[in-house]
Amino acid sequence: MNEPTLDRNAYAFQTEVRVRLSETDAVGIVFFGSFSAYMDVGRMDYLNNLGLQRLDGHVRDLIPGAVVRAHLEFRSPARYNDLLLLHVRVARLGRTSYTFHFLMTQKRTRDVVAMGELTLVWLDADFRPTVLPEAFRRAVMDFEGPNVEVAPG
Repeated sequence: MNEPTLDRNAYAFQTEVRVRLSETDAVGIVFFGSFSAYMDVGRMDYLNNLGLQRLDGHVRDLIPGAVVRAHLEFRSPARYNDLLLLHVRVARLGRTSYTFHFLMTQKRTRDVVAMGELTLVWLDADFRPTVLPEAFRRAVMDFEGPNVEVAPG
């Protein structure tokens, strides 16, 4: 699966965020930049759910990765105090990178608000790409099952 899907069943994990006033813009809807923060919340909650929040990180409690690609597609507005469900999955495990897909929906109406994708590269102590640790790959593959694309390596 190369792109985020609207099929909620494809996402094995979900978490939620409530829109705060500071995340909205002058017209009263969520500022587009706030969605990057929502994806980061979803990413970290997903990793925490898998017990991966402390895996060989050089910064305590963080997975050693840098975002190298971020993509968002907006479908409908969200407003102050809306409760959003963040449906999250790891869609691809590369040799040195991993890609998350996100589906953000209104909890009350189930309307799709946005879809997104983040690709991160695992980094060594010198901030150079390095091979994903086997323990990380195995934890994600066990959780996602056949829904995760796994590159050889």
